[in-house]
Amino acid sequence: MAITQAQQKTVHYPCSDGKPMAETPEHLEAMVYLVAALQAYFAQRKDVYVAGNQFMYWVEGNPRQRVAPDVYVVFGVSKTPPRPTWKVWEEGKAPDVIIELTSRKTASEDLGRKHRLYQRLGVKEYIMIDVTREYLIEPVMLHRLVGEEYQSVPNERPNDREWWVHSELLGLSIVVRAEDTGYVVRLWDSVGQRCLPTLQQSVEEVLEAYHQLEEARRMVEEREQLLESARQRVEEEKRRAAEEARRAEAERRRAEEEARRAEEQARRAEEEARRAEEQARRAEEEARRAEEQARRAEEEAMARAALEAKLREMEEELRRLRATRGRTDG
Repeated sequence: MAITQAQQKTVHYPCSDGKPMAETPEHLEAMVYLVAALQAYFAQRKDVYVAGNQFMYWVEGNPRQRVAPDVYVVFGVSKTPPRPTWKVWEEGKAPDVIIELTSRKTASEDLGRKHRLYQRLGVKEYIMIDVTREYLIEPVMLHRLVGEEYQSVPNERPNDREWWVHSELLGLSIVVRAEDTGYVVRLWDSVGQRCLPTLQQSVEEVLEAYHQLEEARRMVEEREQLLESARQRVEEEKRRAAEEARRAEAERRRAEEEARRAEEQARRAEEEARRAEEQARRAEEEARRAEEQARRAEEEAMARAALEAKLREMEEELRRLRATRGRTDG
């Protein structure tokens, strides 16, 4: 809940106090990781706002009443626009989850004033992480608001080098792992079964995805080239097949034309043979007729010759008779 003081003049709420962003490189690395990882994790949620190392004001008109949570997450508010500060009375609520990267220097404030303040403002989960493990027995502590008071959530110890605690609101587990170079902070996604990546890992994943995309693009281009070559070969084969079919059709038409012509020539030859045979028959008939006519002419000539011979005989007999008669008369 917001605490309001009436003011008659314009009040300036600073965005920065000029102090360093984090105490140590370990604190800075953890802060950058948590903010970036949570922003990426909730990137598709338009009703989740993630920020860090910003002033939070909870008393309107009193800019001295402020804290600067290292990381905070708010549900049920618009992701945009980015806020330079968080003003509880303007947003209508305090953050739902606050993460403080604590140290021996800030222990009294983190365990005292902020603990009481966040509890009073209704911050549902208050998480403290001792990234250098300077004073906390367990490097991560989660306080969950039950009613109006915080209750500590016990850690899980899967092994002697890790501390786990689950945030119901985030849906993630905060993991602090002891490594040879120090303690690292990670967020475990039980659904994806992996820790949310660091910025470097995200960049490497993006680069790997880019390389895979480039490789996939190259493979697609090669496949498209192969498909284009295959298509061209198919088109060429189709063109050749069409050309062969055209030639075959032309040959078939020529063969049919030749066959038709040969058939026509055979028909004509047969007709010519029939005509020649008819002419030969006629010629033979004419020859037979001529021969008959010649025979008849010869017979007529012989008959005429016989008749003439008979006539001569008769004439001779007549002359002889006349001669005899003349002698008798004389």
